[in-house]
Amino acid sequence: MPRACEKIIDILIEAGVDYIFGIPGGGTIPIWDALYGRQDKIKAVLCRHEQTAACMADAYGRLTGKPAVLMGQGAFIASNGAFGILESYLYGSPMLVLTDTSEGGISQHGTYQSGTGEYGSFDIVNMMRGMSKYTTYAVTPEEAVHGVQLGIKHAITGRPGPACVIMRNTAITGEFNPQRNPRVHPTAGYLKVTQSLPLPDDVKKVSQAIISARHPVILAGSGVHASKAYDELKELAELLGIPVATSYRGKSAFPEVHPLGLGMIGTFGQKVANDLVAQADLLLIAGCRLSPSDTKSESPNLIDPTRQKIIQIDIDPRNSGWVFPVETSLIGDLKLVLQQLTTSIKRITGGELTETQARISSVVKAKQAASAFSAPEMSSDTSPILPQRIVSEIEKAVDDTGLITLDAGDNRLWMAHFYRSKVAGSVFCPGGVAGMGWGPPAALAVKLLYPDRPVLSVSGDGGFAMVTHVLSTALQYKLPIVFLVMNNSCLGMIRDGQRGKIVCSEFIDTDFAAIARAYGCNGVRIDKPEALAPAIKKAFKATIPTVIDVITSTSEPYFKMASA
Repeated sequence: MPRACEKIIDILIEAGVDYIFGIPGGGTIPIWDALYGRQDKIKAVLCRHEQTAACMADAYGRLTGKPAVLMGQGAFIASNGAFGILESYLYGSPMLVLTDTSEGGISQHGTYQSGTGEYGSFDIVNMMRGMSKYTTYAVTPEEAVHGVQLGIKHAITGRPGPACVIMRNTAITGEFNPQRNPRVHPTAGYLKVTQSLPLPDDVKKVSQAIISARHPVILAGSGVHASKAYDELKELAELLGIPVATSYRGKSAFPEVHPLGLGMIGTFGQKVANDLVAQADLLLIAGCRLSPSDTKSESPNLIDPTRQKIIQIDIDPRNSGWVFPVETSLIGDLKLVLQQLTTSIKRITGGELTETQARISSVVKAKQAASAFSAPEMSSDTSPILPQRIVSEIEKAVDDTGLITLDAGDNRLWMAHFYRSKVAGSVFCPGGVAGMGWGPPAALAVKLLYPDRPVLSVSGDGGFAMVTHVLSTALQYKLPIVFLVMNNSCLGMIRDGQRGKIVCSEFIDTDFAAIARAYGCNGVRIDKPEALAPAIKKAFKATIPTVIDVITSTSEPYFKMASA
């Protein structure tokens, strides 16, 4: 009979799992060992820290809709890995966490590294339940194997999220007996989930409301990324000439160079996006949970259900009508619901849509009048380089094929506000716990998925310092990513907020280009703005990772972007 660890690898392959990210350790080592000879079917990536492994699994899940595996020893998955697991949980990306209780030795007697929860050990089960969509605790080989099947099911069903299987050592190494309960059936049967769709009458009602609206606006969130509903969103917007704003997490859900693309709304959004949302008589909320930063802390000057019809599409019925009361909810997979709406509108109108071009022209004029995505600082020749100019140079260097990951801090706000995405699904940001150190490892997962496309990680020096070891992983797995570091030798957002009363927010000068070269990567320091775009373009052609360390001015506070 096979051991459970071997059967677990069989299940992962059967379910179509492509990657395992992590560090071998503790009771999970037999599962890693079971990979020997199977890496033509499932690939293992050795990370340098559980945080980066979790971020890679999170990013992989976002881009594919499939769970990657985060695997390693219990104490370190639950602590170091918590960063990426929480991001996955709050953002809504699928992930499968496989870990152990590390109860080696004499269980319940002065245990070492044990997470079984008795006196003298920590309680990994409750730790993981606090940040996972589904958590199971396996004490037999059969429970471990069955738990992996159910973990995959829960990770991808409904609103995606992390699912965790915690196993005793004997559950991992013991013989799997198919005649014992729980009986293990073919995995495919657990994963056959029919997507939910709203009732036809509700779709028709919403279609008529959208057609009748004088000033409709679509607000697109991260659900567009999750559902890969890019083409469907674009078709609906172009059909009626409806402008599209995005939430922060929905950045690049709709191309911001498109005539109907308004960019991001909210506290740090584009003025034209906030203005047109505020003026709308109907808001179609597409896969967005309406966080406080998106709604300017629920300001009635931006969104007000007493003067606007709000229609919300979401895969989770709890999210619809959660923040604002809605006129109608359409619950289902966003891609399919948008297809339904477009078909219904075409059927009702018979293709006679006279206002579309006038609306598009009106949106273009509004964007021009508001000088959207522009500021005088974007052409400044100042050195150290202003962050606005850095964004401008990035935009010059990145073409339609480029993919960008953002990080936490000022750098994220400058990019989210000023960078115009050229194609849908090209910018990805931390939006769950939104912590520093997400962007660089996320870029590794993006490059694994798209080896032939240029991938750029944009972070600050605070975030990049936390995860410089990603350079070693990128080099080992031949991932020629470009890591751009906005280096202002401080925690910019914190320092700005202290308004001159500086406490623990400034660093010593760190040469990240030199660190990159020490790893065996390319490294260049930039202090002249005109040198930046050429450096990025050159780095995109390199065969090894490159760090571009940009000496960044501290003269521009992030709250300068805050909309009135």
